[in-house]
Formats: sequence, structure tokens, C-alpha cells
Amino acid sequence: MKSFWAAGPEDADRQEKRESLLRLLTIGLWVGAVASWIALYLVIVREKTLGWDILISWHAEQLFVHGGAPYSVSSFVYPPSSLVLLAPLAPLSRHQLTIGGLVVTALIAWASVLVAARAIGIRLLGPVTAGTLLVLSLVGAMRGEMPLENVSVLEFLSVSLFFLFTVRRRWLAAGVVIGIALAIKPMLLAVLLVFVIARKWKALGVAVGIPVALNLLALAFLRAPGQVFSKLPSLFDRTGSGVMYNSAWVDVARTLGLPEGVTILLRGLTVVMVVVVTWLAWKRLADARLRIIVSTSALLMGAFLAGTLSEYHFMLTLVPLGMTVVVAGSPMRSVVAGVGLVWVMDVLGPPASILGLGDNARDSVFRAIGMGMVLVSFIVTLARRPGTGGVDTALQSSSLQAPDRELTMAASP
Repeated sequence: MKSFWAAGPEDADRQEKRESLLRLLTIGLWVGAVASWIALYLVIVREKTLGWDILISWHAEQLFVHGGAPYSVSSFVYPPSSLVLLAPLAPLSRHQLTIGGLVVTALIAWASVLVAARAIGIRLLGPVTAGTLLVLSLVGAMRGEMPLENVSVLEFLSVSLFFLFTVRRRWLAAGVVIGIALAIKPMLLAVLLVFVIARKWKALGVAVGIPVALNLLALAFLRAPGQVFSKLPSLFDRTGSGVMYNSAWVDVARTLGLPEGVTILLRGLTVVMVVVVTWLAWKRLADARLRIIVSTSALLMGAFLAGTLSEYHFMLTLVPLGMTVVVAGSPMRSVVAGVGLVWVMDVLGPPASILGLGDNARDSVFRAIGMGMVLVSFIVTLARRPGTGGVDTALQSSSLQAPDRELTMAASP
């Protein structure tokens, strides 16, 4: 038997080797992430349709600031409040908007991951953060967002900030973030339910009050305000080529040729699953980081599936959920949930020929299936766990500053 003194140096040597390998891995991931994003920029910047979505808002903003009718721009469907918040876009030239917008989109995506890492308790310069940024540059959700320069990337940042503030119990700040996000694009409406579940009524009032106030302000200066309502049909019932990009059940079922009754069943079943996942997450996840991120993400998936509109760039809001895989006890530590999230991000989808569809329609179908897989997996995983008994390990202990030992080692710079 080796003595204590003999074993000590060997253990220290092994630990030093592990730490050296981890440092090399971290450096390699950061170099890879930076190189991948630079390569992505160089590819996207050559696209002829660069800034397709942001240009629509730009045209509307130019009309708004000069007293015109912004809703005469056929594809502009954002709320009037967005005209107030995005007014600084109006004086930019097309070149400044598209090239600058591409850079800003990338920077916001990076900021979103860094904020999510801080909310989860991952070290900002660690391998998990670097690995997430590297993978993000390769998934369809981000590679599709980049040339569009859609404001969905702002919703990604908003949901990451929401997680950071709520985990730190700064609910009013979280309300401000969600209120501004809703004023730009009402993609995060489902997040309001988290304030209700947590009984944070003042924060809820702030989250609702900001977009209401900004919309009233915009309507006071808006020419032809009645045109706002003319945009509603396109939000509730997509037509033409837009159907193939929509991963909500209403259009996935239409793409697959399913009858209306099946669509209603799928949407109803989704609502039930989301209610169950949210309840289980709130009752059975003692770690507040997981409780908030899992329940919020489930509500978002419910809105994306059972609602009327969700596209690939919407899925960026689910990146923080994927990052929780490094946290002990996360329901993302499931093969089914992992495969589901991979499909959600438009990666490794089965061949389009299987369903007889084009690539875009195939991706939309498997985004929906992937979200369904994640919800089912969460129900199975969380249903097997006991209740928390009111224990809040992430907020009432040191676990936020120092997550489980495995996570701390994996996330060290």
C-alpha cells in the first residue's frame, strides 16, 4: 500500500496535467470560436440580400420620422412602439445599416451567450462559454439570423438578461428588460407568465406598462394608425412561401397535409405538456437557475408551437436552455432532449427526401418535432424527481457563485 506521502505528489501531478489540458482545450475553443465567427462574417457579408429584415424596419423608420405612413411598407409587422425604439436606424445609409447590422448582430449574439453564462454560473472565459460560441456560429438558427439581421437577436439578449436578473432576484430589472423586448417585438409574451407564477406583480406591471406606454406614444405621432390592424392577418395566418419557414403546428400540419383536427389536437397537447413541464420545473427543481430557465424555455416552446408563428431565428432564445446541460440535475442531460434541441437549432436534420419536402420545409417540421421531444423528455425526467420542499439551492447557498465541482472544473479559464 502506498503511503500518504507517496500518493500526494502523484495526485498533484495528475491534477496539474488535467489543468494544463483544460487550459489548452479552453484556448483551442476560443481560437476556434473567433476563427469560426470571422469566417461566418466573411461568407455572409457577400450575400446580395444582406439585411433583408432590418431593411424593412429601416424603410418604415424613415417614413415614421418624416411623417409618412410606416405601415404602408408591406412587410413591416412590428408594433408601433418599435418605431420609437428603432428610430436611430432612420438616418443610416443602406451600407451603414447592412454592414454595421451584421457586426452588431454578431456582437449581440456573443453578449447574449456571455450574459447567459453569467446567469448559469459558468465562467465567462471558460471552455463551456467558448464551446457554446463556437457551436452557435455553426447552427442554422444563427447562420440564418446573420444575413437577415432580424431583431430576434435582441430577444435572445433580452431573455439572457431576464435569466440573469431573475436568478439574482432583481425582478424589477427583469421586468424592464422584458417590457423593452415586447415593445420591439412581442416574441417573448409567454415570459410574462413567469412573473405571474413567481407572483412578482410590480415587475409584471413594469413589463406590461413599458410596451403599452410606448405604443400609445407612437400612435400619437403615427400617420394612418388604422393600418396597424391591417397587419394582423399575416401574423395569425401565413400564406405563400412564408408557410415553409413557420415551425408552429398550424403550418407544419399544413405542410404535411394533415387535417385541421390533427392541428387542433397537436396544439392542445402542446399546451398541456407546457403546463405540466412548467409546474414540474417550478416544484421539483431546487436550483433556481434551472427552475427559471427550464420553465421559461418551456413556455416559449409552447408559444412557438401552439401559437401561429415561429421561425428559425426565434430558436436563439433557447440557447441558454442548451447551456444548462453542464449544470448537475439539468433535464437537458437526456439524449432525447439533446437530439430534440439539435433539431430545434436546424442541425443534423434527417434527409429532406424522407418527407418529400424541400430543405426549408424539412427544417421547420423537425424544429417542431424537436421542441416536442424536449417537452416530452422534460416531463419524463422531472416526473421521476421528488419535490424540492421549498429549498432554493441556487439562491440561498453559494451554488450560484460556485456551481457543482464538475461544472467549476469544466468552466475554468
